[in-house]
Amino acid sequence: MNKIQIHEKFSVSEQIKPDEIKSLAADGVKFLICNRPDGEEPNQVTCAEIKAAAEANGINFIHIPVPGRVIPEEKLKEFVKVLDGCNDKIHAYCRTGTRSSIFWGLSHARTNSADEVLAKAASLGINLTPVTDQIESICKKHSE
Repeated sequence: MNKIQIHEKFSVSEQIKPDEIKSLAADGVKFLICNRPDGEEPNQVTCAEIKAAAEANGINFIHIPVPGRVIPEEKLKEFVKVLDGCNDKIHAYCRTGTRSSIFWGLSHARTNSADEVLAKAASLGINLTPVTDQIESICKKHSE
């Protein structure tokens, strides 16, 4: 697993495997968010498999799937509710880590400027420039 630690309590990665969940639990992760729909590609590990492994390791599993880079407002609200309601470590994953990173960037835009969000992402090797308009829109909405 190629995990990117975005901040102390939040990380993202590409698709995880059930046998990798034990290391997330050892790192203190208490919530696992899957941003990937089942059946996105052949032979993909199912959410049910990941959920079973997560629960066996004391990790709560949350499924907030989106099929691409455009994050609908209702899905972002679900994600934000998890982030705001949790004081424990959270790990989010999708096929490559991009969608989960976008979810983080959009949620971070509620309390930070677009430049700050994009700079933080870039410092971690995450390119959020394709969703700059969404980030700016959220920044504007929350600054009014």
